[in-house]
Amino acid sequence: MDSFTRADLVVTENLLERLDRVPITRSIIAIGTLLTLAWMVESFDIGIVGSVILSLTATWKLGPADIGLLGTSGTIGIVLGLAVAGPLVDRFGRRKVLIAGVAWFSFFTLIGAAFARLDWVVLMRFVAGLGEGAVFALPYLMISELVNAKKRGWIVGVMVAILTSSYTLPNAVGAWAMSSFPPEVAWRVLFIIGGIPLLYVFVLVKWLPESPRWLLQHGRIQEVTAFVERLEKEAGLPPDDTTLTNSEALRTLVNQEEQRAQTGWVSVFRAPYLSRSLISWGVYAGALLYFYVPLVYGPTVFAQSGFTFGNAALFTGAMMLIAGFGGLLQGYLADRFGRKPIVFIYSTLAAIGFTLLGSNTGISGKLAAGFLAAFFGIGIFPILKLYIAEQYPTHLRGAGTGIGEGISRFFAGVLATYYCSFILKNAGISALFWFVAGVGLIFVIPLMKWGRETAGISIEKAGSASLARQWQPSPDSCQAEGKGLASGRSLPWTSGD
Repeated sequence: MDSFTRADLVVTENLLERLDRVPITRSIIAIGTLLTLAWMVESFDIGIVGSVILSLTATWKLGPADIGLLGTSGTIGIVLGLAVAGPLVDRFGRRKVLIAGVAWFSFFTLIGAAFARLDWVVLMRFVAGLGEGAVFALPYLMISELVNAKKRGWIVGVMVAILTSSYTLPNAVGAWAMSSFPPEVAWRVLFIIGGIPLLYVFVLVKWLPESPRWLLQHGRIQEVTAFVERLEKEAGLPPDDTTLTNSEALRTLVNQEEQRAQTGWVSVFRAPYLSRSLISWGVYAGALLYFYVPLVYGPTVFAQSGFTFGNAALFTGAMMLIAGFGGLLQGYLADRFGRKPIVFIYSTLAAIGFTLLGSNTGISGKLAAGFLAAFFGIGIFPILKLYIAEQYPTHLRGAGTGIGEGISRFFAGVLATYYCSFILKNAGISALFWFVAGVGLIFVIPLMKWGRETAGISIEKAGSASLARQWQPSPDSCQAEGKGLASGRSLPWTSGD
C-alpha cells in the first residue's frame, strides 16, 4: 500500500486543480480517440452475436434455449470479467488491464471460427467475454479521471455516441456476410473479422498513457507533473505549482487516503457507498434491456415483422446509429441540466418507443417507434455509465464500476435477456417490448428519489464520503500550502472529531 506525507497530498491536490482547469486539448482528444477505438473493436465483437444467431439458427435449427444460451454466453463472460477486473484495475492500473482485455477477446473470437459444434462456439463466446468484461468499463472510467467537471458528461457523451453508432458496423458486416456466403460459412467469416483487433493492441501499447489520478494515488507524482505541464502548454495556461490548491478538496484527499489505508474493494458494499451502488447499478441494469433486446433479438424480431434477413440486420444497425446521436445530445444536456432530470426524460421517451414497437403497426410505424426507442433508449448510456464512476473515490472507482457493470449485466444481459427468448416465443413481440419498457421505467424511480446529483463537481468531490472523523487544517495551514509545495515539508494539519 502506498503511503503519503501531507506534503505529498498538497502536491497531489495542486496537480488535480491544474488538471481540472485544463480545457479539451489535442492530447485529451488523442487519448479519447484511443479509448473510443478500443470500445469500437469490442463493440464489433459483441455486436456480431445477432447475425451469428440468425446464421446458426438457419444452419443448426436452434431452439429458444439454444438461442438464449448463445445470446447470453458472451455476456456471462463479460459479467465475470467485469467483477474480476474491477479490483485489478485499481491495483495494477487502468492501462494494463485494458490492453490485456483487448488482446484476450480478439484472440478467442478468432479461434471461435474453427469449431463446428454449438457447445464449443458457446464456450469461445464465454471466454472472449471475459476479456470484454475487462475492457468494458475502462474507457469512460479513464476519461472521467482526465476531463474537467464542466465537460465530463459531454466528452463521455461523444465517446459513447461513437461507440453506440459503431454497432452499425457489425450489423452491416453481418448483412454483408449473410448475403455473400451461405449460412454455414457466414458466421465463421464474422468471427475471423472479429479477430483483426489483435493488431490494435500494438497501438495501445505504444500510445495509450495511464490515468493521471491512478498514477498520483501510487506516488508517481513526477510523471503526472510532466503530463499536466504538457496539457497546460497545449492550452496556453501558465503552470501554477505554488498557489492553486483548494482546502476543501485537500480535506477530501486526506479523508480518502485515510479510508484507503483502512478498507479494500468490499467498501462498495458498505455505507456510504452501498446506497450509491444500488441506485446507480439499478438504473443502469434497467436501461441495459434497451440495448440487449434489440441487439440480440432485433434481427429475429424484425424478420418476423416482415423484413428480409438482410434488412432486419440493417434496421437493427440503424437503431444503433440513431442512438449515437441520442447519446451525444444527452452528454451535453446532462452537464447543463443535471444527470437525474435528463435520465428521467430519456427513460420515459424510451419506454414510449418500446411500447409502440410492441403495438400492431406497419413498417412505417415500426420505423417511428424504433427511432424513439433508439434515440432515447439505447442513447441513454453515456451518463448512466459516467454516473456509476462518479459514485466512488479513485481507490474504489475501478472496483465500483467493474462490479457494478458486472452485476447489472448479469441481471439484465444474462438472466433477463435469456428469458426474453421465452417471452418472445410464448407471448409474442408485443409482450417482449412491453416488458422492456416497464423494467426501464421502474428502475428510474430510486434514482429520482434518492440518487445524488453529480453534475458540475470534480470527480474527487463526487466520489467523496462523509466520514465521522474529519480533519481540519490549522489556522495557518492554508498560508503554508504554497511553501509546503516548494519545500516538500510536512504541513501542520490538525484532526477534529
